[in-house]
Amino acid sequence: MRKTIRRVLVCGIVAGMALCIPGCAENAGGNSVNAAEAESVAENPSEEKLPPQENEKEEEEETFELVGIKAHVKEIHGNELLISSDSDDFPGVFTVTGEKQSSEFADLEGGTSILILMRKLGEKGEQYDKYEAEQIVIIPDGEEAHADILLTEAPEFILQDALSSQMASVSLKSGNYGWNVVENGEGSGIVACGAAPLDEASMDFTVKLKIPKYSGMDCVPYSFSTTIAPDLLTVRRWNADDAGNSGAGEEAITRYYYRQPILELEAGKVYEFAAEWKEENKDKNGFYGYASYVLVTQ
Repeated sequence: MRKTIRRVLVCGIVAGMALCIPGCAENAGGNSVNAAEAESVAENPSEEKLPPQENEKEEEEETFELVGIKAHVKEIHGNELLISSDSDDFPGVFTVTGEKQSSEFADLEGGTSILILMRKLGEKGEQYDKYEAEQIVIIPDGEEAHADILLTEAPEFILQDALSSQMASVSLKSGNYGWNVVENGEGSGIVACGAAPLDEASMDFTVKLKIPKYSGMDCVPYSFSTTIAPDLLTVRRWNADDAGNSGAGEEAITRYYYRQPILELEAGKVYEFAAEWKEENKDKNGFYGYASYVLVTQ
């Protein structure tokens, strides 16, 4: 049983919206257009510029990015950790702060193996990049046994409300995937191309999940499981109002380099869960591939 040290719910992005309002040219009496510009407009009336509309375009919010890795604690200095990554795909040594959870750091010791979800602070310490901890789970002694199952197709994803006494869950099937099976030295593969996550035409067929309302919580933790967990899980989130707008940017992107993370889901969103089972593990697993799963929350 994993012991949760702290979970800070990651519920949306707090970003200021700045209005981009170009300055409007004054009228002729104000003489704000220089002579050369006036002459050009006179000779080319079709090129006359119309006054820009106020509030014409708002700047896009910056995408909120998180990364989850398996690591071990090297040193503890008050509310600051020095950790070393044990995830080959995200190597390095990092400084991690946790101002809201410094008291819980006392439960950690040098050498403790952890799963940590963290956000980059955009600054560098004396030697290492600095991050802020969002979630820390101590890894129990002994690795979880790998299921000895040959997956011949992209597996279903099961999301289960971690707070529900009724074990409420939802199952997702992949619409976009590429799957390869290797048996007796021979391989076979299949590719399926479904709709994009924000494709409005596919919304009627996309799984909808009603997010329960718990007191004081904007997001609800969901456990994630599947027959054999992927090597990398990337979760992208959009506002549900962006359905039909293929050019809309993600509100948040979280990359998990460890298996079976706890996911925080919020109502009124479109989520894509992009999973990868690496080809480099094909000899051990007997398969490799990728799959995408889409969910709309209400």
